[in-house]
Amino acid sequence: MKRYSLFGNIRYLYQTLFKKCGWMRLGVLGTIATHLGGKVLQTVTLSAIIASITEQGTERHFLMVISGILLLNLVFYYLSRFIEEWSSYYYENTQNREFLMRLVRKSLKADYENVESPSKQRMLLKATHAVHMYRKGVNQMYAHAPYVISNILGIVLYALTISFIDYRILFMIVGMFVVSTMLDTYARKYIANTMDEQYRIWGRFFYLKQQATSVPNGKDIRIYNMENWFKSGFDRLVGKNRKLTAGKLNRAYVSKAVSTILVAARDILAYVILITQVIEGRLSIAEFTLGLGVVTGLSGWLTDIRYQVGQLLEGNIMLCQYRKMIDYPNTFLREDGKCVPKEWKEGKLPEIEFRHVSFRYEDCENDILKDVSFTIRPGERIALVGHNGAGKTTLVKLLCGFYHPTDGEILIGGCPLEELNLNEYQDLLATIFQDVTTLPVSIASNISGKTDEETDFPKVRSCLERAGLWNDIKALEKKELTSISQMLDPEGIQLSGGMVQKLMLARCIYKDAPVLILDEPTAALDPIAESRMYQEYDKITKNKSALFISHRLASTKFCDRILFMEHGRILEDGTHEELLAKEGKYAEMFEVQSEYYKEGGRADNEEIFA
Repeated sequence: MKRYSLFGNIRYLYQTLFKKCGWMRLGVLGTIATHLGGKVLQTVTLSAIIASITEQGTERHFLMVISGILLLNLVFYYLSRFIEEWSSYYYENTQNREFLMRLVRKSLKADYENVESPSKQRMLLKATHAVHMYRKGVNQMYAHAPYVISNILGIVLYALTISFIDYRILFMIVGMFVVSTMLDTYARKYIANTMDEQYRIWGRFFYLKQQATSVPNGKDIRIYNMENWFKSGFDRLVGKNRKLTAGKLNRAYVSKAVSTILVAARDILAYVILITQVIEGRLSIAEFTLGLGVVTGLSGWLTDIRYQVGQLLEGNIMLCQYRKMIDYPNTFLREDGKCVPKEWKEGKLPEIEFRHVSFRYEDCENDILKDVSFTIRPGERIALVGHNGAGKTTLVKLLCGFYHPTDGEILIGGCPLEELNLNEYQDLLATIFQDVTTLPVSIASNISGKTDEETDFPKVRSCLERAGLWNDIKALEKKELTSISQMLDPEGIQLSGGMVQKLMLARCIYKDAPVLILDEPTAALDPIAESRMYQEYDKITKNKSALFISHRLASTKFCDRILFMEHGRILEDGTHEELLAKEGKYAEMFEVQSEYYKEGGRADNEEIFA
């Protein structure tokens, strides 16, 4: 994996900033200049006032000096505040419009296997924190990098000045800086070493919070009195987080205590040396004041640079995680892959073949799919059935191009899936997955997958009619423009489980793709409603290749062939009649389930399963 240096990350940040906001070069230079100038002015202010008094100048001269110093201080103060606020706006704007949106695009375009696994989810969470947490990550580095430069300039200027006064003070201050820096490094190593654990805690805390505040979960939480379960979960995570935080604070307290002792020693040495030089007549009172200000100022510069560099390094760790996610490679081909033949897009369906396919998830010891081989001929409708955990959904993920097979290959029209342009291939698929999710936008957008402005509304209404949902939708005040959920629209509605299933059917009809994949699309429905829904699927799959995945057998009614899966293998392959005659696993499962497909107290197998 590529490594990212601090200076490389700073260059990466400012190239993006200057590319979009070229005038921010002035903002960075202005921050450096006003910070340096303001500190220098504060250092010389008191000695200048004392000099104007001790030189026995006129009262007018004294007032002019005081007025000039106050005016300069005001100018530097307000100019620095203006530049800081102006720069902060563009830093945050760049973070949100460039870095955050870059991450959003990456997560949307990344291979599905690069966003689903727990390890990749943690990687995405770390990257999100770099661009979404207040004053952290990207914004943190933008805010502190200019001050590091002004601190370096201030250190050089003040160190040269002190070297002319007495080199012993300089050595003392530099020694303080080295010791304090070592303690800071020790603390940062602890933070780096515990970061993965910190993100695991945050990820679990966020998940629990999401589940605890989920409206659908609210019913179960109340009925089953699960408040204590959530509370104990939160308490455990808070306790672990408190322990990590205590480790950080303890190291910070040690560093602060040592720094306090060193500052006291510095002040004693500086006062002794400077007072001695005043007594010996080598320094005037004004020069003594200036020297003391420079000594204090250099310590301030060194203390400040420790803080600024610490902030920069903390932000750099987060930015490394961000860039790691952004640069994580896709392994499926897109623009570089083979174009899908035009005739496939026009309806001449390709043959789909699984050839000795095995698959194992990341960090999993056993194969989920084991040497699976079968073919879907053009226009063929296949039911893939089996008990829960048989591997049906995993097979769908492979067919959709979400994962690479661990062994074997998937051929589309004789061409390996991994050689095709994945985007063009997925345009051939219309799917209804096991866990259906609606978006908090209009019903029309949920069906078309596009904005309302880009949606073909006559087509949406036609799809809703074919899916059996239009009568419910047209009764709404905004009809198909009604939002689903009240998350973004207070006038939004909640759809029942059956209505969501019909909405997903309308989405499939709208896309009108040549290959239809249905993964447990009616799992939430009762057997009779399920059978009626499959009658709708029967109509839309005419002249299409279709794969119906279910552990229930209503889908076998209109399919040309049935594949029975168990423990990741295809055990039986044939028509409904052939598999019943075989009296194997499928026949056994069918016999058990047929008892549940009854209406009016008797099995209606002729209607449902014929």
